[in-house]
Order: sequence, then structure tokens, then C-alpha cells
Amino acid sequence: MLALETWVEWASRFREFRFEPEYNFDPRNAVRIELGINQDRRFAPALRSRAAEVEFKHLFTDLARTGWGSGVIVAVDRDIAKGNDDAAGSQSSVSAAGLLSLRPAPDTLAHFNVGAVRPSEASTRLRWAVALEHEVVRRTSLFVEAGAVAVEERLVHGGVRHWVKHERFAIDLTVGRRHSDPAASTFITLGIALQDIGW
Repeated sequence: MLALETWVEWASRFREFRFEPEYNFDPRNAVRIELGINQDRRFAPALRSRAAEVEFKHLFTDLARTGWGSGVIVAVDRDIAKGNDDAAGSQSSVSAAGLLSLRPAPDTLAHFNVGAVRPSEASTRLRWAVALEHEVVRRTSLFVEAGAVAVEERLVHGGVRHWVKHERFAIDLTVGRRHSDPAASTFITLGIALQDIGW
């Protein structure tokens, strides 16, 4: 099964576009490729970046069958940044995380991720995320997520997802706040999700 998510993020002096195709080999194994470009004018000189990530996900238990889901994600990431002075730099990282999903109520989901990321030029850092999703009306859900990488990067955001066509085509709108050293920003995103895309 093929799926696709893509979104645009707007913040003061920052813009980003992400494109994420995912292929599910079977109900327990999937690979996702994330491609992104952004322009960051919060710094001098301004930076233009391109990023690529390959992620493999394996599920140990199925949420639909057991009432809770668990799994692991392993990913490799590479970022290339270029300034207005044409100076360029790059950084790679490897990360791994354990996943846990629970359904405390029929219309509510809770997700937990804990793992680590190892940048090529820095020490290993703890990474975690917690998310809640609640269906408020048929085909429309509210969600909130908080996460961090060590103490340097923190993220809180929330929004709404509406399935235009149930489990096939959704539209997301979120608002959030990203804290990082040395800059922080409030942002909004608009995204689409396509599931079970036929060949």
C-alpha cells in the first residue's frame, strides 16, 4: 500500500515544504522517504536547506487487533544548508525510537515515542514525543503533540484533521511553537494526507 503526506509550514521569517511518500510492504513493515526544503531568514546570512530522510518502521503488535500497538523506527537523515554567501555545510544523523499506541476510548488514540538521535558531529541525544488524537465529529479529529530532542529542541503543536474521504484523503491544519537554540518560532502548517493510493 502506498501513502503520501505533504505539508507547508509558515513562521515569521521561515518557510518549509515537506513531501513524504510511504510504502507498506505488509501490515507490519513500512519504509518512508521524507524530502524537504526550507528558507530560514532568522539568521544572518539567511539559509536555504534541503533535507532527505529514509525511515524503516516495524510493528510488533497491531493496534486494531490487540487494542495497543508497539514497534520500532530506524532512520537515516542528511541535511545540506547553503547561505546567501554561497557557503554550504551538511550534517547527517542516525536515529532509532520505540513506539507505543493505545486506545483509551473508542474515539481516542494516544501515541508515545522514545529513542535517540546521533548527529554526525555531536553526541547522542534523547528524543521523545507524546501525542493525543480525539475524534470530535465523524471524520474530524483534534490532536495535540509535544516532543523534544534533549534540551536544545522542543516542540508543541495541535490542530485538526478532516477526512474528506474516510481513510483515503485528509486535510490537516495545525498551530505550534518550536523552541530551539538560538531561535524560537510560532508556526502554522497546512497539509494533505493520501492513504491506500492505487497504482
